Amino acid sequence: MSDDRTVMAQTNFAATSRGEAHRPADFSSDAGALAYANRQLDTLVAAIRYKLERHIIGWPGDDRELDTHEAVRHLLRDINFAHAAYVEADYGNPAFAKMGATSRINFQLPSPDCMYHSVVLHGDYRYRITGARGSAAIFQLTIYAGHACDLIGWKTHSMVNNIDHPEKLAAGGEVDIVLAREKPDDLGEALWLPLPDGPCELHSRQYYGDWEREVPADLMIRAEHQVFPPPLLDRETAETRFARLVDLLRVHSDFYRAGVQAHLTSDPREIGELVVPGAFEGTNYYPGHIRCGPDEAVIMEIEDPGSLYWNVALFNLQYENIDWWARRSSLNSHQAVADADGKLRIVACWTDPGVPNWLDASGRALQLVAFRFFRAARAPARPKLTTVPFAELATHLQAATAQVTPAERQAEMERRLVSVYRRRMADF
Repeated sequence: MSDDRTVMAQTNFAATSRGEAHRPADFSSDAGALAYANRQLDTLVAAIRYKLERHIIGWPGDDRELDTHEAVRHLLRDINFAHAAYVEADYGNPAFAKMGATSRINFQLPSPDCMYHSVVLHGDYRYRITGARGSAAIFQLTIYAGHACDLIGWKTHSMVNNIDHPEKLAAGGEVDIVLAREKPDDLGEALWLPLPDGPCELHSRQYYGDWEREVPADLMIRAEHQVFPPPLLDRETAETRFARLVDLLRVHSDFYRAGVQAHLTSDPREIGELVVPGAFEGTNYYPGHIRCGPDEAVIMEIEDPGSLYWNVALFNLQYENIDWWARRSSLNSHQAVADADGKLRIVACWTDPGVPNWLDASGRALQLVAFRFFRAARAPARPKLTTVPFAELATHLQAATAQVTPAERQAEMERRLVSVYRRRMADF
């Protein structure tokens, strides 16, 4: 479902070069082998420098030192993710790679509610996913043509989820899904998830509403009729996989740049919608930003448009969520408390104001904010933002706004941290 009309269309960022993968190489001596390896390293270093420049140069200077430290950290996180998901990827021996976790991986505006995995696949193979479904509020598996590391040919191909397939993907049940180009004659009771021709990719999303009770899935994926032992690593395969790492650092630096820019150019008083092809299918995205000093508070007012799920979270300028396991930097439709008039008023500020819908602004002058509405019954209204003096916050909220004591907040934050481990969000 690529849509070139939006600045976030992945086709706008696809890699255009594969570098010098087939230059002559001499492996007959240590010196020749080292020269070849150093040429590979040089391409990686060039991509690293490109990425750092894209993440540091030209942004507002409100939090420049912090942004710089986080840019270097984010670079290492992306290398971590790219290595696990794309350098180690093997069409004939697939494995789930974590796309989003706590401090270890934070790839492209991840939701704190969601545990993400990806698997590199190919249409020439047939695969099977089996295991326990768990009970996350939303369980979605999407197949994309192409690979996310380079976005070449990237396009949604097929999808299954627990909303559209409640009988096969019910909470607490077992998962049995066959992934193949053609519908198998021996499918039996399994679900079929169609694959395209050529390279493709599976993205798994588990969105949790109730962090303290919903249970993670326990899944495995295998290539049917897998060949043992696998072939040894050769030059073509090694260079293909290495190029994926280099591509990801370059391509997603540009994609990231466009995404952050969309947040920063948003109206500071009212957030408009942004179409993000290839993202969480069925979701309306509203990206914005807030500026908030230590003596200020930003009130964000929304109405739930009859969605099956919604959330809001704060993010830094690296497109990462802000330490959500240790800071109250996100809320979802299960956690938030609506006012008597049906509206939701969410307060972002540096100091806990003792209200249910508080987002910890984390000592930053500038941060990104994103709303997600999944399967909304009607077009969501634009979230409205109002900045007020922190000392006058109570006069801008409903008189009946509930109060949260410091002891209650401490207990809540302890449960929030425990939920990280329950949902396996801390797995490497």
